[in-house]
Amino acid sequence: MSTESSSRSTVPFKRKIRRAYAFLLALPFRLMLKMKPRDFRQISELLSLIPLSTGKKIRYEFYRKTLKGCGENVTVHFGTVLVYRDITLGNNVSLGTYNTVGLVDMGNNILTANHCTFLSGRHTHQFDSLDVPISKQSHRRRRISIGDDVWVGSHCVVMESIGDGCVLGAGSVVTKPVESYSVVAGNPARVIKKRGV
Repeated sequence: MSTESSSRSTVPFKRKIRRAYAFLLALPFRLMLKMKPRDFRQISELLSLIPLSTGKKIRYEFYRKTLKGCGENVTVHFGTVLVYRDITLGNNVSLGTYNTVGLVDMGNNILTANHCTFLSGRHTHQFDSLDVPISKQSHRRRRISIGDDVWVGSHCVVMESIGDGCVLGAGSVVTKPVESYSVVAGNPARVIKKRGV
């Protein structure tokens, strides 16, 4: 009995040691960001390439200290890039592999599959002027929000806000705000049904 209780008491200690180790490994990236604050995206791209659970822990420690808001139990999987520091992630957020996250506020208990893209609104690139190349025209970012308890299927493109309790089917392209507890799919995404009805 005493060996069992002593092994249980060492578990929180081991967790603290692992978290401190990840914090130290994330420190050089935080220092790079302090020297060049405009390089947040490039640092995020570099961090996204660190594999395995070590990479997840380093990313969490980095984002916890650098994002506008980052809750507890956040997992950012391999290949996922957060574009802006002004992003907020709630508690229990899991971003699948190869996601791209623009100017977004995410609530709690969010699960995304692989290859999801969260844009900063619907019309981020301007192309009105014919005498200026599109690549030289201005950008217009707009913050979108993802509510609590949301599941985003693989290869979704999200350009508008999503309410609480929504499910987005794989390949959905969200071009209009989605009401809470909706199940949507398609391009453009349409409501298939309401959850709990």
